[in-house]
Amino acid sequence: MQSGAALVAISPQTVKQSFFMHDQHKLRFPLLADAGNQVARKFGLSYRIPAPQEMVYRRAFVNLPVANGDESWELPIPATYILDRDGTVLYASANEDYTERPEPRDIASFLQATTES
Repeated sequence: MQSGAALVAISPQTVKQSFFMHDQHKLRFPLLADAGNQVARKFGLSYRIPAPQEMVYRRAFVNLPVANGDESWELPIPATYILDRDGTVLYASANEDYTERPEPRDIASFLQATTES
């Protein structure tokens, strides 16, 4: 399928951490840095990790302040957007449960239907 779409990911990680993740996972799409969750906040998608979860992260040596370059302990809610060339949002999905995300085949089907119409 040729939809002409481009995939881009946005993360609150520092540029250095994003480069590391990009290389480590051999990503074939850009991973952009959203310092301080500024973009996520504009979309209403950032949240402060609750204290009990922060303690779990600390015990597991997940150091968000180092990875994200700030002390906020904020993360973005995972979201998927499809934008038209003019910036119109054609599709949006956001879920606080990070395990619930749109399936790639559903996104591909949506793109195919959009390009056919």
